[in-house]
Amino acid sequence: MKRPPHLNATEWAEYQQRQAELDDLMAQVADQEAQMEHDLIATHDEYELGFSQESQPGVTPAGRTPPPHRSPASSRGRNRGR
Repeated sequence: MKRPPHLNATEWAEYQQRQAELDDLMAQVADQEAQMEHDLIATHDEYELGFSQESQPGVTPAGRTPPPHRSPASSRGRNRGR
């Protein structure tokens, strides 16, 4: 991208530096989001595997506990203020 005419060389260099820092930060955020999504999918797959094994006869649960159930009050509280 060419330097806009209203910016001098120093301002343009500062802008490019800030843009590079922003690009790096956005890449870090994207990496963190991808890792969280991967972890969430893996956790879900483990849960489904445990659930399917528990429902089969002759298979004993490996000390798994079911996920906590939300009370109706907790789901109502999340929607306040919307």
